[in-house]
Amino acid sequence: MTSGRTSQPNCVLLDANVVIAAYELGVWDWLVRVFHVRVPSIVVRGEALYYHPLRQPKKKVPINLPAQVQSGTVEELVGTVEDIARVLSVFDRSFVGGIHAGEAEGLALVLASVAGDAQFCSGDALAIQALAMLGLADKAVSFEYLLGGKKTVVPLEAQCTEDYLRRNLAIGQERRITGAGLRRGQLR
Repeated sequence: MTSGRTSQPNCVLLDANVVIAAYELGVWDWLVRVFHVRVPSIVVRGEALYYHPLRQPKKKVPINLPAQVQSGTVEELVGTVEDIARVLSVFDRSFVGGIHAGEAEGLALVLASVAGDAQFCSGDALAIQALAMLGLADKAVSFEYLLGGKKTVVPLEAQCTEDYLRRNLAIGQERRITGAGLRRGQLR
């Protein structure tokens, strides 16, 4: 959890919704200058493909993460099928059904330590809860925390906030204790 942190992380692993939000808010270029940005391959190749500009919500503007990977602006991390399957096998069918492919890969990268010192940043409730259920709540960071007070053109959506992160980490930690959402015999 981010409480108690005294400084920004140097390295972040971003979920698709955070990449898209950064583009929509006009802070993407700043983000990749300030942080070593890592992105799961599924997000690079199939999830963060476009965004809607705030002033033209019906327009789709492409996001070309593969080109940014090629130029070295961002780092693409690839989770193995085995690592992703290992993460998904921890959760029961009702819980895991709500986790998107890029989130599952991101969780697998953190669990397998492939993401290194990166803090995982997602605005998805189940991905955040899953991180806590895996005992990795300390690897979570909110988009709001990354921005560190940087001004944005519009207020952040709720799922980007520190309160949202804390609330979902607490739910995930409770689920870890009670076993709700976990397959029988997993992590208990």
